[in-house]
Order: sequence, then structure tokens, then C-alpha cells
Amino acid sequence: MAKRFTDTNKYKKPFIRGLQGPYKLLWDYLYHDCDHAGIWIVDFAIAQVYLGADMPVNRQDAIRFFNEDEERIVEIDGGKKWLIVPFIHFQYGILDPRNRVHNSVLIELQKQKVHKGLISSLQGAKDKDIDKDKDKDKELEGGAGGNKPAELNIAFEVFWDLYDKKVDRGKCEAKWTRLTDKERTECIQRLPDYIRSTPEKSFRRDPETYLNNKSWENEIINGKSVNGGKPKTRLQMIYEQKMAEEEGL
Repeated sequence: MAKRFTDTNKYKKPFIRGLQGPYKLLWDYLYHDCDHAGIWIVDFAIAQVYLGADMPVNRQDAIRFFNEDEERIVEIDGGKKWLIVPFIHFQYGILDPRNRVHNSVLIELQKQKVHKGLISSLQGAKDKDIDKDKDKDKELEGGAGGNKPAELNIAFEVFWDLYDKKVDRGKCEAKWTRLTDKERTECIQRLPDYIRSTPEKSFRRDPETYLNNKSWENEIINGKSVNGGKPKTRLQMIYEQKMAEEEGL
């Protein structure tokens, strides 16, 4: 039996809260019934059996509700299959072809003839870079090869675990990869002070906002930026441990 990540805060999100009961259940069902690449073979007759007769759903309303404010469902293979875009964002973050599991997802998307612009976006490309990524894909298909992305000096997971506010992982990971080595280092060094100054997560900036604004450069009010000789905090110890793991110590 395959095991997948689940978001314990999903029912707090405006999109899920705004769905009618049957479509909340359908959205959850799609996450469980799709394959590892987020592709669901459209079968509402079977879905209705699992959801129950008291939870009536239909294809037209599902597409309308799920894609109301953003494209979450992409119809492929003449509408016989659906690609559930947020599934990929949540399960894998930014797809990296160097990762064996991620690469299998990319291969499946290419096999299903998902348009290259969407595949590029799932790999973290900005809208203005999607055309460039299409050209790179053509070169790779033609055997011209290409340069592999450089490995990050600090893995995204280090920031994600330290920040401890799990919101918009895909966007955050894309932003993290675009930072310079110096910016990532400064961010991680100063992050524990910011976390201590915002022990209540609801008052902490969303991680994407923190990264976009380079908030680690801001002065921390009502908090200290240095230890002043005090014992290491738990966050600092976690950081040092993760950095040691990254360095293979």
C-alpha cells in the first residue's frame, strides 16, 4: 500500500473551506486515487461509489469549483485523465530531475504529453523563464545535453524545518533555489533570532514573504540578534546538527 504525505491544516485553507461538502470529499479522494505523478483516470461512477450516494458530485461542477481561482486540474488525454497540479507541489515540492522519484514523475508527465510550460513551472521556473525551459527541453530531447543545476550550499529542508510554518512549500522552495549562497547562509544564521521573536506562528510571516522580502536583513525589535554568551538555543542546536548532516559530518 502506497503511503503519501497529508496536510493536517488543509481544512483551514480558504480553498478547502469554500468547497461544498461533497467536493471537499472528492478533492481528498483524488489525492488518494491518483498515481504518483498526480494523474487521475477520470471515473466519476467509481468515485461516486466510494464517496457515497449522499455525497453527489459531477464532472462539470468539480472542474468549476476546483479551478475557480487558479488552475488546479489540467485535463489531459482528451479529458480522459486529470493532472492534479497541487498534488505534485505538496508531495514533492520543486521537481528535480536528479532525484530518482522526481525524475519518474517528470517522465510520466512527458509520456502523458503535458505541455512543457506546465512541466517547467513544476520545476520552479518563473513565468518569464518558461519559454527558455522549453528550448532546453528540446535540446535535451535532441541529445544536445545541458548543464545540471548546481547543488545548493544549504538544502531547502534546513530552512523549511527551522522556519516551522508550513505554507506554500513549492513557491518557497523555488525562491530558495534562486537565492545566492551568501543569502542562504545569512538567512539561516539570522533565522533563529527571528523565530525566537515570533514564538506564536500566527504572528510569523509566511515563509514565502520572509524570503521574498529578504527579511533576515531587518532589525529584530524586542529581540536579540546575538547570544551574548548565553547557552545555545534549541533552534541553534537543530541548525548546527542539520548543517553537520549536510556536510556529511
